[in-house]
Amino acid sequence: MLDYFDYEEVLETSNDDCRKLLKEGKKFILAFQPHGVVSFCSLCSWINAPVDIRQIPTAVASAVLKFPILKNVMGIFGLTDASSSNVKRILQKGKGIKGCIVIYVGGIAELFLTCDEEERLYLQKRKGFIKIALREGVDIIPVYLFGNTSILSVVKTKFLESMSRKMQTSFTYFWGKCFLPIPRDDKLLYVRGKPLGMPHIPEPTDEDINKWHAIYIKEVTRLFNDNKEKVPAYKHKTLHII
Repeated sequence: MLDYFDYEEVLETSNDDCRKLLKEGKKFILAFQPHGVVSFCSLCSWINAPVDIRQIPTAVASAVLKFPILKNVMGIFGLTDASSSNVKRILQKGKGIKGCIVIYVGGIAELFLTCDEEERLYLQKRKGFIKIALREGVDIIPVYLFGNTSILSVVKTKFLESMSRKMQTSFTYFWGKCFLPIPRDDKLLYVRGKPLGMPHIPEPTDEDINKWHAIYIKEVTRLFNDNKEKVPAYKHKTLHII
C-alpha cells in the first residue's frame, strides 16, 4: 500500500517526541483531517508506524462497531467508539499510549464537502474535542492527511448526506481509477504538526474553548499551506474552513 500511493510523512512531532510527552505525563489527541471516503493516508501511517505508536486507539462512528464481525476485526486495529463518553473514558483511564486517541474532527459531514477545486474542512462547529482536551488536561496534535480527498471522488446529494448522518457511516457511491471504486495512485502525505500546548481547565468557558479552537484552526491552516506544494493534486488548492 505504501508503494502504491507513493506515501510520505512530515513529522514535526516525531514518534520519540510522542513518547517524551507520555513520560512527562501528558496525554494527547491526534486530530486528523480531512476525513475522505476511506482514510488511506491514515492507514498508511498506521502500517508505517512503530509497534507502540500503532497502539493509539482510533475513534470511529458507533454504527460501524454494531456489526459483530466488523467490531472484532476493527478491534484488532485499535478502533473504538467515537462517542464523547468513550473518548473521555480512554483519556481518563487509559495507560500510557493507550490513554491517547486519534479522532477525525470533521467526521461524515466533511466527506460531503469534498471538492476538486479547493480543500474544505468541516471545522467551524466542531468544538467538542477542544472542550474535552481542556477538561481532561490533554494536548492536541493536529494531523493533516493530504490525499484523502483526491484519491476517491464521491456522489454528493442532500439525500445521501442525510442518510449517512442518520446511519453514522458513509452512504454514497465513490470512484477513482477508470470510474471504478479503486483509489487513484496519487501521492499521500501524512503531516503531524506540533502540540498546541493546551492547559488543563476543568471547567472551560466558551471564551476558553473559542480561543483554543481558533489556535487549532490557525495551526491546521499552517500545516496545509506549508506542505501543499509537496503534493501535486493540492498545489492549486486553497483551504476553506466551513
